[in-house]
Amino acid sequence: MTTDFKNQVVLITGGSKGIGFGIATAFAKRGCALRLVARDEKSLQQAQQQLVAEYGVDVQTMAVNLSEDKNIDQLEPFFAKTTILVNSAGAMGRGSLFEIDPTKFRDAWEGKVMSTIFLTRRVYPFMKLHAHGGVIINIIGIAAERLNAKSIGTSTANAALVAFTNALGSESVDDNIRVVGISPGLIRTTRTESILNPTNEVDRKAYAKLVGNLPYGRMGEPSEIAELAVFLASEHGKYLSGEVINVDGGARYRY
Repeated sequence: MTTDFKNQVVLITGGSKGIGFGIATAFAKRGCALRLVARDEKSLQQAQQQLVAEYGVDVQTMAVNLSEDKNIDQLEPFFAKTTILVNSAGAMGRGSLFEIDPTKFRDAWEGKVMSTIFLTRRVYPFMKLHAHGGVIINIIGIAAERLNAKSIGTSTANAALVAFTNALGSESVDDNIRVVGISPGLIRTTRTESILNPTNEVDRKAYAKLVGNLPYGRMGEPSEIAELAVFLASEHGKYLSGEVINVDGGARYRY
């Protein structure tokens, strides 16, 4: 890939909010054309309007529920020109082995794990045709390494995506495609803050303690994940494939 991103087309799932939108913003700053995918049409429209207004780039969107495999076919108009794919959709809920709801678990697994695998499978053959190949970036999560029985779904799904990234990335270089991953720790997004939202004095103290114990006394920012994604997609990351980079400020080594 080149450090001149002007001719690059970036397809980002989960691209309307949070880390996905942060990544979209970082690539928009480099002049990339963007293809954003998320479930909510309104959020996509807001993201599109903001990115076009601020950076003047080509932004196309499609509202799709990726938890259903058949819906991936709806994204086919985006496949041929995509040179960078960012899989950032989906999230697994909390819960132990005996607390998880089977239906919700399957839906979340489809939306995070299966959508990453099967969207990659659809885009991959088109990437092979590009002169400079392509880059696939999987946004995973630190729970792949910091395994937690109280979040059994998150730990299992993230570990699966790390294995997928390692395995595919070791072979994809033969097709001039690099596959890499980023595993964020606690990142300050609307979703994260809604989950941790302190609603009373006890919760506020627990929240302050949690954040205070993090490196630098804060959560990470979406922009910090986004700039790493740009690096990985650039010429500077050209010898990286199959790797998953943890970004939690070192928090996983504190406990």
